[in-house]
Amino acid sequence: MKRIDLHTHSAYSDDADFAVSDLLMMAKAAEVSVLAVTDHNSARSVEGAIRYGKTNGVSVMTGIEIDCSFEGNNYHLLGYGFRRDSRDFDAVEQNFHQLERAATPLKLSKLRALGFHFDEERLYAMAGDRIPQEEEMAELILDDERNANHALLLPYRAGNARSDMPLINFFWDFFGRGKPCHVTVDLPPMAEMAALIIDNGGIPVIAHIGANVKEKHLSVIEQMRPLGVQGVEVFSSYHDEALRHALYQYTLDNSLLATCGSDFHGKNKPNIALGSSQPWPHAAPYTQEILERVTLY
Repeated sequence: MKRIDLHTHSAYSDDADFAVSDLLMMAKAAEVSVLAVTDHNSARSVEGAIRYGKTNGVSVMTGIEIDCSFEGNNYHLLGYGFRRDSRDFDAVEQNFHQLERAATPLKLSKLRALGFHFDEERLYAMAGDRIPQEEEMAELILDDERNANHALLLPYRAGNARSDMPLINFFWDFFGRGKPCHVTVDLPPMAEMAALIIDNGGIPVIAHIGANVKEKHLSVIEQMRPLGVQGVEVFSSYHDEALRHALYQYTLDNSLLATCGSDFHGKNKPNIALGSSQPWPHAAPYTQEILERVTLY
């Protein structure tokens, strides 16, 4: 059975660690035969992924993961198989960085209001030429001795309930919608982003719906279908077996693509390995139908 991973992140994503060249070497080591690098709001990995894919014997599919809005909530939309020479996604990246740059001081203010201590200069130094990410904020806060006995941080300390992936868990618990440090940004509508992907010859696929909503997943997807969505990421690190079964059956019943992806980042998500979230053996042929609809390099 082919091992494919259609949801991975390189250092072009502000919250991921590995250069594109390293990511392709890791894919080879994990015996992944088809990889999509789906950086957040950026398609800058495309040419490097294709080049290093050839070096490592890994087929590459063009990819991106776009932050967008639908019915007042934030979601992630994966785009696959778009033209490798497209420059339309540059504007998506520029817009997102402007939004994040404006939101960062508000996030830091909300963290201070909770009594968290952190060195802001060090935060920006850690980020370098990138925009500081919530996981970097979490890392600084958890490492700062002044926060050692802060009650809100106890779940993220070793051996406690949220310590398995403390940085991303901190992000979800404090910056998610309705959480104390959430800052609303005006993300582009999902309909516009789906159209952009399609206009560039690509396929829009809903990413890890289980990470975005906790209930009525199929109802949410049903509302998204008229936007031009053509697939659902069924096999995800964030989906338990019950949700995988429900999503898989939904894609079968509605002639949608079913895809699989790990959402590999590196240290921010240490429990997620590249090449994980593979389909069940009987579902593998169906999840590989997307490979027949895109150009593999």
